[in-house]
Amino acid sequence: MLSGKKSPRRALTPSHEHYLRATWEVQSRHGYARLTDVARELGVSHPTLSVGLRPLEEHGLISHDARRFLVLSPRGERVAREVHHRFCVIRAFLVDVLGVSPNQAEREACLMEHDISAETTERLVNLLKLMAEDRMVQRLFHERLPRYHRSCEPSEACATCGLSCLSPTPHA
Repeated sequence: MLSGKKSPRRALTPSHEHYLRATWEVQSRHGYARLTDVARELGVSHPTLSVGLRPLEEHGLISHDARRFLVLSPRGERVAREVHHRFCVIRAFLVDVLGVSPNQAEREACLMEHDISAETTERLVNLLKLMAEDRMVQRLFHERLPRYHRSCEPSEACATCGLSCLSPTPHA
């Protein structure tokens, strides 16, 4: 469900989650988070970010301090850290396991981080840890995956994956 809408599991939109994550990341790097720094991090204008932060302020996830720096509430920081964790796990899976380029992995992890469950994230962490700790599994996987090419005949229902084949069926 990468629709850009609110996920049934989460009350925040992907944009709101991006704003929280970016605020947390800027704050982690610099010790503070100015509106302009977070807007630059996200590649959005200052006014766009200001409007986007209003619902987060209304829900008590973020506020401004006396110097007008952005401050995450404990709940806002927890959400930001969870989103950051999902993003890092997905990015690592895409790069380290599937061999996706870092730039593509960055973009796609940014899309997927909003719809993946905590349970699936933890299973990915387990797989990443297994591959990091078990050299035999890692070696076998990295030897076999690049050479593996599925051999499917186009059909209405694939016997291998149970889905409709993306290849067009040959016309008789």
